Amino acid sequence: MTDGYVADVPYVRSFTREQVPAWLDHVALVSGFSPPERGQGFAYCDIGCGHGFTTSVIAATHPDGVFHGIDANPAHIESAHRFAAEARISNVTWHATDFAQAAGFDLPAFDYIVSHGVYSWVNEDARQAWRRFVARHLKPGGILHVSYNAMPGRSSDLPFQKLVHSLGRAAKGNSHQQVLTAIEIAVSMMEMKVPALVASPMAGRIRESMSRLSPGYLTHELMCANWEPLCVNDVRAALAPIGLKPAGSANLMENYDSFVLGRAARATLATIQDPDVRELARDFFIDQFFRHDVFIRDGKRVDDDTRRSSLLESTWSLARPAASIEYHVQTPAGRLNFDNPVSRHIVAALSPGPRRLVEITNDSIPSKDLIANVLALSAADAIWPVEANCASVTSINDAIFKRADGPDEIRYVALPFGTAVPASRELLASLKAGVSPMNDEFGSWIASQLSGLRQPSLP
Repeated sequence: MTDGYVADVPYVRSFTREQVPAWLDHVALVSGFSPPERGQGFAYCDIGCGHGFTTSVIAATHPDGVFHGIDANPAHIESAHRFAAEARISNVTWHATDFAQAAGFDLPAFDYIVSHGVYSWVNEDARQAWRRFVARHLKPGGILHVSYNAMPGRSSDLPFQKLVHSLGRAAKGNSHQQVLTAIEIAVSMMEMKVPALVASPMAGRIRESMSRLSPGYLTHELMCANWEPLCVNDVRAALAPIGLKPAGSANLMENYDSFVLGRAARATLATIQDPDVRELARDFFIDQFFRHDVFIRDGKRVDDDTRRSSLLESTWSLARPAASIEYHVQTPAGRLNFDNPVSRHIVAALSPGPRRLVEITNDSIPSKDLIANVLALSAADAIWPVEANCASVTSINDAIFKRADGPDEIRYVALPFGTAVPASRELLASLKAGVSPMNDEFGSWIASQLSGLRQPSLP
């Protein structure tokens, strides 16, 4: 353990799409802030980067950026070094250090600092060091992304995590062996209908999905000594002194009250004047259990016209094949429907590959309708904000393919417009062999995105 955080078992290799610069820029823009100016390049840091796969993908697909990854676990950083070398990524630097030491490093002023799955898993001393790092290294106008376990949604999971952690620490073996022993006991208690465990959504998910959950995830989620869900107003209060203002959620659905709240809830929230307390009350309505908060430091506000024109210049990709897009989604407020000619036009236009919105508009579609439907489609996870310029992903995907079926397997495929998507072992094998995935709609779509074929814009 390192200050109560698991260090003897590596975490999972995963990709966090919410940390992509284009994604964060979009969040800032819809909240009325000007995103960082990237015309002359930019600097990006992932603090608590784990194996560094997210940072590696973003670095490989943003050759004009300078990247740094920081993690206290030397095994994670060694893994990140090794993969970046295999993938021939030269614009990223890795640091095996803790937050307190990193705060004193001579680093660039960062346009983006991201931190996924760290802030509510460390103690308050580590959080203070984390904040000192952000205070020193995030430039004015820069964006911070921080995700964390949140209250009130995690309140029912607290007893389960505390029980598993305590049982595990009393067991023999490394952290993974300990957590398996602890879960076995906890599950047997669940079968006896122990009230505090039956009430835990996390306990139920782990019980049902145990065979599919990786050792790294289970160990890091349950064996941390400082597992502490946080209230959003407390997080905001801690970040306000260093000039950080809330700029929305990287969970795009949560940026729109009308998508997640009924009329009665919106009316109640309208009576709360303090915006941070209002956000806390909002979390109670949606039973928030995990937040993807985006902050901006001394951010510059933009007017509605500038925001509209910037959105029209933004670039979008489908999140999956056009044929699998559904034009409705179930939200906490009910069923959100967006099955209309404009939404279908957007999906058809993006089917060949990413495009700027301005390229797919026409005289029959007012810009406000185009933007409204883009926001609905993105909230439903049907389309993603991506980069306008494509970069070669051959080297990074070759490094991924070489690891298939091995101990360091990475089940993602990097896409040339700045992001990555999950991939099955079968799809990785097909792509590695250069064979078109047969009878696999998603695989065929991925192959087409990698081909770089771009069709003319629709009229």
